[in-house]
Amino acid sequence: MTKKIIIIALFLIVLMMPLTVSADTGIGGIAGYGQPSGITFKLNNFPVISLGWSLNGNWISGTVDYWFINNKIDRNVLWYFGTGVKLSVGDPIGLVFRVPVGIQWYFMPSFELFGELVPGLAILPSTGFDFSGGIGLRYHF
Repeated sequence: MTKKIIIIALFLIVLMMPLTVSADTGIGGIAGYGQPSGITFKLNNFPVISLGWSLNGNWISGTVDYWFINNKIDRNVLWYFGTGVKLSVGDPIGLVFRVPVGIQWYFMPSFELFGELVPGLAILPSTGFDFSGGIGLRYHF
């Protein structure tokens, strides 16, 4: 099982590698409720990607989001709204369609602190409501 998780994780990482680098590319960490701690990548508004791993279980999780809205509230504060998907690989496999809503604060020119609430619809392993949220920090280059 561990070998399958590693292979799928490497496959997800290859899929998530950007073909181009833009001025608003960021990388950072995220921790939260309903999703594992991990790393996050941001390439403008799409894709916004995270890859996490469970510290107390035997599974990994990846998300890919597209933000329809990413508007300024104040000079250094923005809010976003989008849609995406979360795939969890372990026992059992999980699939969730998600709707991230969050806020970003650029407290320094290259550093972003963000928080998000993410309701969703779980498809696998069974149909139902899903909810997650998190806070994180990204460095933009």
